[in-house]
Amino acid sequence: MIGIFNLVLCDMKIRLADIVADTYTNSSGLVLYTFLKSVLNKNEIIELSFRDISAPSSSFLNSSFGSLIEEIGLENFLVRIKPKEVTATQAKMLKHYIHGFKNGRASV
Repeated sequence: MIGIFNLVLCDMKIRLADIVADTYTNSSGLVLYTFLKSVLNKNEIIELSFRDISAPSSSFLNSSFGSLIEEIGLENFLVRIKPKEVTATQAKMLKHYIHGFKNGRASV
């Protein structure tokens, strides 16, 4: 008999400022991508705090969120990554970026 296993997801709270030095370079985006990928492999839902961070550039988002979305899919990304403590400007940038993926554009 084959058993069915339920995937249990746990929450992890992370401050973006503790992971990267900036949110405007590709290299910092890659650092975030690598970190998020390693945490997601542990079946975590990530609450990612944007407190004390400037609005992310498209280069940063392409190298971090964009790479991750291409790898795990947009729906899975939206379930597993939860931005928290975002300013109005940060929220606008993130919404614009995600909207681009929903419309089939990989970068903005």
